[in-house]
Amino acid sequence: MRCPLSHFVVLTSLVGSVGCGSADDGNTRSDPEPEVSTSPAITVRVVSPQEGAQVGPDVRVVLETTGIEIVPISPPTPGTGHHHLYLDTDVGSFSELIPAGNPMIVHKGDGSTEHVFEGLAPGPHRIIALVANPAHIPLDPPVADTVNFTVGN
Repeated sequence: MRCPLSHFVVLTSLVGSVGCGSADDGNTRSDPEPEVSTSPAITVRVVSPQEGAQVGPDVRVVLETTGIEIVPISPPTPGTGHHHLYLDTDVGSFSELIPAGNPMIVHKGDGSTEHVFEGLAPGPHRIIALVANPAHIPLDPPVADTVNFTVGN
């Protein structure tokens, strides 16, 4: 089952007041048309492996994002992001620095959108893809996707 964390969408309710109009037309508005934001939502999706896939011991992960530019973290560029992959590991706090030094958390600070996990043990596995800002802090709201797969014998 895919985790819907990547499908956070900020919904804005636009409420305007409608004037009573004049007696002769009945359609006069006393307020301007509300403005609707056209900025795209930020999403990430694990394209490969697919949910429920049976794969070999070497697993190529391919990521796709929308609404944000994925770039190397150096030099830091405001408004951009980069990927992190959590293999069989839960995400900690979405408001804190993603920890370094854990071999189960891969930092893709080079701006790449692919990674190969080599020699995974047979059995079920889970990958969580998480987009972070140049300071390695997850975006707010969180932008993530989860895929479960199995490595065959």
